[in-house]
Amino acid sequence: MSRGQHAADDGSFPRSAGGAMLRGVGLILVAVILGVVLLNATDSPEPFRASSTAEDDDGTVDPAEGDDDDTTTSSTEPPPEPHNPAEVAVLVANGTGGQVSGAAGRIAERLKPENYILKPSTNATAAAEASMVYYQPEYEADARAIAGIFTPAPGVQPMPEQPPVADLQGAHILVVVAADLAARS
Repeated sequence: MSRGQHAADDGSFPRSAGGAMLRGVGLILVAVILGVVLLNATDSPEPFRASSTAEDDDGTVDPAEGDDDDTTTSSTEPPPEPHNPAEVAVLVANGTGGQVSGAAGRIAERLKPENYILKPSTNATAAAEASMVYYQPEYEADARAIAGIFTPAPGVQPMPEQPPVADLQGAHILVVVAADLAARS
């Protein structure tokens, strides 16, 4: 090969380039066909559905156990909305064991602008380790809303069978103020 020439003049270069191009196109077509075949083989018309039905021993489908396409059930329900604060009675109890005088009254004052029905503040029957908002049935959303007013936010629990106060005074929510919340009131 002399200087300045890069390929032979016999036409071998176009033949080899054309052959490589045809092999490349052929490989791409094979890959596309394989992809379509595999997708069709693994795709189901209804994704995320069980492929079998519940059958009794005699081969019949039990309607109570089989798929029911007409109904959709959800395992999670939306959380209930809080009541109007003007309909929620709240009792605030000092649970500091006498260490912080007036803690319940100061916390009750912070609830006044929210328009809750405030019962006269009282003392808890025993000192509490941590502040807690207790709620009667159907008042969990209200208890969570009240807990969110304070920093640090107290825990939220259902009202125990034996409330930590001598008299609930008909309250739907009981806020027991321990030293953690009393220090910030």
